[in-house]
Amino acid sequence: MKPTRMVGFVVILAMTLAACSGDSGTTTTAAAATPTTSGTPATTQGNSTTTVGGTATTVAPGDNPLAAYGESTNADPALVLKAMGPIDAPVGDPAYDIILAAIARANQDLDQATIDKALECWNAPECDTGSGGELIMGFADGGGHLNVWRGVTHMEAILQALTYPEIGTIVSTEALWNADTSVAANDIDFLVQRGADFITGYPDAGVAIGDAIKAATAAGVPYIPWSAGWVGLPGQDGALVPGQDYLTVVGENLCALGESMAKVLNDNVVEGKVGVLGGTPGNALSLGWQQCLTPALNSGIQQVGEPADTYWVNDIALQVVLGWLSTDPDIKGYAYEYSDGMNTALQAYDQLGVPVKNLTLAMRTDEQTLFCDWVSRNEPTYNIWYSAGGNFQSRVAVTAAMMYLKGAEIPSQIDVPHVMRQVTAADCKADRATPAVSGTSLVPDGVLALMFGN
Repeated sequence: MKPTRMVGFVVILAMTLAACSGDSGTTTTAAAATPTTSGTPATTQGNSTTTVGGTATTVAPGDNPLAAYGESTNADPALVLKAMGPIDAPVGDPAYDIILAAIARANQDLDQATIDKALECWNAPECDTGSGGELIMGFADGGGHLNVWRGVTHMEAILQALTYPEIGTIVSTEALWNADTSVAANDIDFLVQRGADFITGYPDAGVAIGDAIKAATAAGVPYIPWSAGWVGLPGQDGALVPGQDYLTVVGENLCALGESMAKVLNDNVVEGKVGVLGGTPGNALSLGWQQCLTPALNSGIQQVGEPADTYWVNDIALQVVLGWLSTDPDIKGYAYEYSDGMNTALQAYDQLGVPVKNLTLAMRTDEQTLFCDWVSRNEPTYNIWYSAGGNFQSRVAVTAAMMYLKGAEIPSQIDVPHVMRQVTAADCKADRATPAVSGTSLVPDGVLALMFGN
């Protein structure tokens, strides 16, 4: 998921979503359909790697394996670094080449007309891009703009679509986390009937919308989820198979992410109790990293009960931590994929008068609300590690779909490399357009300011 401040609290509390995993679409590959369980992202055998740290990160100039599909892997190293951090990049991996191609298109010099069009498309269920293109992009979000993270991710996809003159229409739906999963399924059916040439989004309803996804595939409409949106993890009842039931799934290697979070807790907590939080019940993003975090924890670390579902609602995260902390004020750490929700949850420490000493947080996203709160607390024994917000992954989904429509073979998993990094004072930026937006988003600050009214 991905995850920022939500409203509609009562509606979301009533949800009974089964899973928040991947999505559908046709595929041309037979790559492995299960998440890699190793501690590093899967790569093609024999690939070399290079460290991304603001220096060269792509294949050699002139060596562009995606030229036949109208793409370039010559991504701006600064944008690669911003989106994913100082990762170990698998050079030559076909999946990583698609990621580079998507980021290369994100290097946009936006004029006012393009900004106005992007905002029009962001605010309307359907828009004409003005390019005259014949293709229709469908965007089917199981959540919606009630969540800032989802709103930013939607804009990432729109800005990416505007780099393709072939896309003349963008049609967007949002199920708003409706407890009736037929709403999300009907959104996918509607987009197919509307003539969408491909659909991307996040499948909050998981396997409950599996039939709609498979119907889209049968109709020749590729479906590509982002943020590790598996439509049921392998082994789950009713799980779909990426590369077969839908085109591909874009996102981190969830098992590797869970092991990375466990390492943060192992190295810094060493011994003590930790709390583990997640989003909607059974969603693939949370379940995927949690099921690999637990066995990777040191024997001296115990979890405070079972992982808690928060629906990615800040106030629920607060109530969870209040409950844990009121009975055991000596919790040493937390793992959660949603930093802004964790920021609200930390109010429990203030309400109960518990100091945030010797506390370690292992997070996925990077909303600066949590980071600026960390700076203001000025407690040297309290530390945070995070990966990346991942908003740009919707751009990768759009590029993968466009390449597929031009005849490219698309891997059934597009593993997005990740790395855990420690928060410093520099991660709190007072000039951000809005504090609830991930600092790793590739949407320009000027556009973010217009989106959120600042």
